[in-house]
Amino acid sequence: MELTKSYNTVVDALKWRYAVKKFDPQRKLSENQLNVVLDALMLTPTSMGLQLMKFLVVEDAELRTKIREKSYQQIQVEEASHLIVLCRKHSVNEQDIETYIDQLGSLRQIDTKSESLNGFRAMLYGAMKMESNQQVSWLENQVYIALGNLLTACAVEKIDACPMEGFDRQAVDELLGLPEMGIQSVLMCPIGFRASDDKYAALAKVRRSKSDLITFI
Repeated sequence: MELTKSYNTVVDALKWRYAVKKFDPQRKLSENQLNVVLDALMLTPTSMGLQLMKFLVVEDAELRTKIREKSYQQIQVEEASHLIVLCRKHSVNEQDIETYIDQLGSLRQIDTKSESLNGFRAMLYGAMKMESNQQVSWLENQVYIALGNLLTACAVEKIDACPMEGFDRQAVDELLGLPEMGIQSVLMCPIGFRASDDKYAALAKVRRSKSDLITFI
């Protein structure tokens, strides 16, 4: 019974969510609500656990106005309670790997020079040997996983969101000073609460049927 209850809770939340076109600028997330969202991002599964990404919470109103101008004037960027910019590192490097190994060893009380961790370390270093285009694709895919986690967490908490790919990445990166931080934007996601007059909230959700979308082999 508990499994059925949880299943219905998640599915109902996903049916409730949609990509909000108009936020209520007067409604803001509480500190607790924002922390739930940020915790969900922190707990996102990533390839080999490396977390080669960074999430920027843009609160500055003037900066968000400038970002809107580089985002095809999408009003959600400015009117949502918070704007989250999901970024990836330029590349994976030796420091990323050694920092992770040190953290892993400390938390799990394992000697970082042990045979088991040396084997894992070698596998991680293999990621650095990818062709540059492969590495970019790999790094960006991790950010999309984070977006999925973010949208699900928001839906369960009845927080609205609007995932966005439609923005000038280079211009937004420059506005946020990302090149100096060694990261690049991949996605943006305004979060907050839908406006009562957003006509898209009442529209039927259009999805392929389960039988068309899913095949059992």
